[in-house]
Amino acid sequence: MKQNYDVKNFFTYLGYPSGDQPYWCEDLRSLSVYCRGDVANLEALLEPTPFELADDRFVVQIADFGNATPGAFYDSGVVIPVRYKDHVGVNYYFEYEDQPWSVAFGREVWGYPKQYAEIELTDGGSGVSGTVRRAGKLIFGISMTPDAGHSNESWADMTMYPHLQVHALPEANGPGFATFEIVSRDTSKDFTLKRKSFGPADIELGSGLSVNGVELKVVEILGGEYSVGDYACTVENGISTVIGDLLAGPGETRQL
Repeated sequence: MKQNYDVKNFFTYLGYPSGDQPYWCEDLRSLSVYCRGDVANLEALLEPTPFELADDRFVVQIADFGNATPGAFYDSGVVIPVRYKDHVGVNYYFEYEDQPWSVAFGREVWGYPKQYAEIELTDGGSGVSGTVRRAGKLIFGISMTPDAGHSNESWADMTMYPHLQVHALPEANGPGFATFEIVSRDTSKDFTLKRKSFGPADIELGSGLSVNGVELKVVEILGGEYSVGDYACTVENGISTVIGDLLAGPGETRQL
């Protein structure tokens, strides 16, 4: 091995920053469709994870990080409220982005289950709509028509932060994991909202939103929300905190 080699240099080769680096995105556009799901269905989806279901409502989102300082990308996914021990937040259960570097960054550094997809988000006078596709096949599509008489009453009480994710690294030579941490991350304190609108919404889910043969189901569409604001991932709030380590023994903190 090279003498005095600094392992942090490897981030240059990987093409994305380390998990302690702040970044910003002015005028972040985000479309969210709020849904009521089936409890048994959501619990079945969460069964392979260490999380418990905390709400029968969930969110399907598309966000445009076109002005992000590390580089432009789209983000999208399905967000489910969950509980881990005494921690209540949300889990990005399905997540898709359109840049290979951002997929690797979010997945490897913070445990977001990101996959690659082609993503669009269009806003105009008639409404806001977006699609997530891979190789031409629809993963999901969402839309909303702004309506001054529409409110977020059906979901205003939902807990949307912190994000609770599994940061897991499989063993290179075995059937298990070398790392299996539960991390918490909350960037909401640094987000500055510029404008927001609500309205009736529509959603189309593809068969790809499934795990172990269980497909995500929508019982009721509660409505949509479109927002524009300045996003920040600061050192104070954007960096994740490890709240659990499933490979450590009782009372132990693993030394890596």
